[in-house]
Amino acid sequence: MTNDVNQQKLQLAKSIRMLENIQLLDMNGHISSRIPGTDTFLINARKASRASVSVEDIVTCDLQGRLVEGPSEPPSEVYIHSEIYKRRSDVYSIVHGHPHWQTVLGIADIDIVPVFAIGSFIGNVSIYEDSSLINLPEMGADLAEQLGNSPVIQLRNHGNVVVGQNLKSAFATAVYAEENAKKLYYAALAVTPLKVLEGDNLKRTSETAWSPSIIQKVWNYYEEKAERETVFKGILGNPSNQIHT
Repeated sequence: MTNDVNQQKLQLAKSIRMLENIQLLDMNGHISSRIPGTDTFLINARKASRASVSVEDIVTCDLQGRLVEGPSEPPSEVYIHSEIYKRRSDVYSIVHGHPHWQTVLGIADIDIVPVFAIGSFIGNVSIYEDSSLINLPEMGADLAEQLGNSPVIQLRNHGNVVVGQNLKSAFATAVYAEENAKKLYYAALAVTPLKVLEGDNLKRTSETAWSPSIIQKVWNYYEEKAERETVFKGILGNPSNQIHT
């Protein structure tokens, strides 16, 4: 069990560095991963740099958002994660970031709709209107209710939250929700009305363009890219605490 959790911490640290490297996380933002068979989850510590986070910066919290294990407190918005996990037994990973294009669309009051094949899974994205930090349990609960069974929710003037059945799924969702938003933004500048994916075409496109094999392909691409760019340097923290992969 300890080795499994250590591997989970390593994968979580990798995902944080990869999303920071492609500017979907910045000095803020956080990713969590539910520990299977428990009422706890892993998340990056509040004070840890997203650019240099290591396995030693991953802490464990319970479903009340309380620190269970780790060297530092969790992010103040830990309740995004704890409240969604309470309500969504299908969710095993959550990303909260401040993606540029989705935030711009929210400011412009342009609905986020599916316009790109690999982004077609998002459906019509609902909006959480409170743009402040979600640093209270009741705010996290409200957000989780508005998310419902969707994979993505936009936080107006703030960012977004995406969820997945595992860490790689949440990672890929974060990447392609933003790519869909980018294409939507540019298309909205060029012409109206837009050619939005809908009906049977949307159904088949989302079924064929979003699968476990594609999610793994997305992960492999960004992991290999990060390795070439030495993004993972020092990710194991103290050499005496190295995790064998």
